[in-house]
Amino acid sequence: MSDFADLINEVALALCGKPNTRLSKAGELRFGTNGSLSVKIDGPEKGTFYDHEEGVGGGVLDLVVKKRGGDKRTAREWLDRTFGLDPLPPQMATNRREVAHYAYVDEAGEVLSEVVRFEPKDFRQRRPDGAGGWDWKVKGVRQVPYRLPEMLDALDSGRTVFIVEGEKDVDRLKALGITATCNAGGAGKWKAEFGDFFRHASVVIIPDNDDAGHDHAELVANSLEGRADDIRVLDLPDLPRKGDVSDWLDKGGTAEALHRLADLAPRWRANVKTRLPFVWYGDEDNEPPLSWLVKGALVNGGLSSIFGGPGTSKTFLALDLALCVAHGREWFGRRVTMGGVVYVTGEGSSGLRQRMKAWRRENAGAAHVPFVMVPTSVNLFDDDTGADALISDVKAHTLAMETPVRLIVLDTLSRMIGSGDEDKARDINVVVQRAERLQRETGAHVLIVHHSGKDRDRGMRGSNALLGAVDAAIEVTKHDTGLCEASFAKVKDGGDLDALRYRLSKSVLGVDEDGEEISSCVVCPADASEGATKESGPRLTNAETIGLRALTEAMAEVGQQGVTNRAPPDVTPVTVETWREYAYRLGMVDNDAKADAKRQAFYRVRQKLQVLGIIGVDGEWAWLAKKNS
Repeated sequence: MSDFADLINEVALALCGKPNTRLSKAGELRFGTNGSLSVKIDGPEKGTFYDHEEGVGGGVLDLVVKKRGGDKRTAREWLDRTFGLDPLPPQMATNRREVAHYAYVDEAGEVLSEVVRFEPKDFRQRRPDGAGGWDWKVKGVRQVPYRLPEMLDALDSGRTVFIVEGEKDVDRLKALGITATCNAGGAGKWKAEFGDFFRHASVVIIPDNDDAGHDHAELVANSLEGRADDIRVLDLPDLPRKGDVSDWLDKGGTAEALHRLADLAPRWRANVKTRLPFVWYGDEDNEPPLSWLVKGALVNGGLSSIFGGPGTSKTFLALDLALCVAHGREWFGRRVTMGGVVYVTGEGSSGLRQRMKAWRRENAGAAHVPFVMVPTSVNLFDDDTGADALISDVKAHTLAMETPVRLIVLDTLSRMIGSGDEDKARDINVVVQRAERLQRETGAHVLIVHHSGKDRDRGMRGSNALLGAVDAAIEVTKHDTGLCEASFAKVKDGGDLDALRYRLSKSVLGVDEDGEEISSCVVCPADASEGATKESGPRLTNAETIGLRALTEAMAEVGQQGVTNRAPPDVTPVTVETWREYAYRLGMVDNDAKADAKRQAFYRVRQKLQVLGIIGVDGEWAWLAKKNS
């Protein structure tokens, strides 16, 4: 049989266990807690799979190789003997050698069957043929757990039995004096009737560290429910992907440590099928602590919005945040978790390119950071097509960036809502649901840029459903003086936050063919004359103290009056470049550091002093705020 695509459904179930019914749909099975493994069982892509977590895919034979190891020849042999496709006897296979065999015996110690391991890696089962040889057909042979007599003896004595995934692991534990067992055939092959052996038992299940391993642990635990008195699932610490208990032992694990971890492992509860998420009382401490994309303002993996009227600088602010995340730099003095950024702009992509250039020029931006712009709108309303494409692309960009994508910006809502109506709550909720799907399947924080209404007091334009759904909302306004203010209209998990105050500073990028300036703007935090600082004065780092001294000396020696109307008339600003040279000369950073590292260190100092209101900056000019001069 050559059309292996017809076998894909049976192969997937045999190798991957039970599918994730919540995420599976017609023509596609999803496996794993997050549905990361997709298997097409119908349609034009029937017979293919794709692992979104590892970024690999292929056909039926490729799936067998991925789950069982070996190569396509051994994969074909496994299909032959599992599904009756012209079996190839092992003595006819080339380049194969038996490296281990594991006997499965009944209560009296009589051999029922053997699992044989070959190299290249492959497993087959055989049974005694009654004449001193072996029969490689095991259909109808009684199935029992591995090392059954030893397991029963331990259970009769009230000792804990460990259930692992392979015979090799059982034998490793036996050598340490620990009773363990498994089943033939690997993950997904545990028989429900095995549960009858474990009445009133104490059991610890140790899964291999992959989706198939955790699904197998659930399968085993479900068979023990109502039979065993104490069921625990132990996820061993610091395991590599696909690692098992043998890997843990190889890294220094001991019997004593294993028993300690088993005692601390949570009792297993049945994986109740519900339509809504839930957390059992008592399990809240097992959840990871709240982590921040921007400390105290935006949570990792959350949903937020920046909104404001036309020309209020909301896109400038969103881009400034995005590039600070990509560079791992503080944003208005708040610590940022560095990560990849995917910025989806539905309008003005050429203008955004100019703004990106200006930010890099004015903020000593690195040449290459994990930031990618998607210069097209994505329809998140009419169907799943847009969300599917964006999720797939984000995962592809993640592989290229070699760092997790922490932030996805959707700029603006009006370009992402398709045929939906911003005034209708149910339409906004559809977009929100797909944005939440982006969060779940990528792990990124999703930031939606939106417009405010004509009446500023009413907040966001259209339905207020978006404000109700987000974790944080930032409202941007611009005063007649040019001062911009970003107020936190909502922060669900943080406290009251002060408004962010800044101006847009012009950045000249060059000249066009007519000799006219090509320019854009960048966000510059407001100086002390526009935003108060603490009377007691902030605590500065050594680098910040050196930077302040360097600016003071540069202003005294080469400062110029009247170069910018933003500075007080009796203050003598210097160029930022001159200040940087003075700071390097005074030892702000190691002279042996790379140029990019020096520029970034200086930028961090400049931004911190500017946020604190200690200095003022206007384009290429910088000065000490008057009350500090």
